[in-house]
Amino acid sequence: MVNRTDLMDTNQHLWFLEMSFPCSNNYDQFINWLRTEFYFFQQDNGAFLTIYFPNGHVKIEKILKQDNLFISEITVESKCRKFGLKMRKNLSAFLDYIERYHRLSELKY
Repeated sequence: MVNRTDLMDTNQHLWFLEMSFPCSNNYDQFINWLRTEFYFFQQDNGAFLTIYFPNGHVKIEKILKQDNLFISEITVESKCRKFGLKMRKNLSAFLDYIERYHRLSELKY
């Protein structure tokens, strides 16, 4: 088994983010918002969503952990540390926004 820290190459910079969703609909909404947020970047929607940026990419993978609990594993890989950190920061802010949105939508009035 390979440890994630062992994956780091001298010419590559990797960051990992994770977010959980209580249902598939919330995950799908997240992916749609993410596609819109990074609309101007080239995207590939194969087995997982890949968003390409200069000298790197972001891979978003959907994993079913339990019944109706989905995990989004996000990997940022970049040859340029500065731009990769900027993309990671943008994704972190976006994930915080999505998390607050879902918390507020669960409130009952």
